[in-house]
Amino acid sequence: MPRVAKGDAKPRGRMTAYAYFVQICREEHKKKHPEENVVFAEFSKKCAERWKTMSDKEKSRFHEMADKDKKRYDNEMLTYTPSKGEKVRGKKRKQMKDPNAPKRSLSAFFMFCKDERPKVKAAN
Repeated sequence: MPRVAKGDAKPRGRMTAYAYFVQICREEHKKKHPEENVVFAEFSKKCAERWKTMSDKEKSRFHEMADKDKKRYDNEMLTYTPSKGEKVRGKKRKQMKDPNAPKRSLSAFFMFCKDERPKVKAAN
């Protein structure tokens, strides 16, 4: 598979405020404990707890970073044009069924239900 030229590459997606927070937490943790292997599940739980306890004032720093990144992403997407080989993703349209097509035969269970339904209706 041929590599795409750097100039034609799709812009990197935007990051959320929480993603910036986790990234900085990871950097701080690596500085404090360079030799320690981090279990991702435990680390993400600790980050989530820390994020929940933070005040809006503390979170505002990360929200500003996310807003800057959103502007960067939007500007890059304005100038970006997908290459011819690259497929644009979108919702797939459901194929329309032919209304005149023959229907499938009933399964044994549905035949049984068809016979039993009037009896059950009469009983109730």
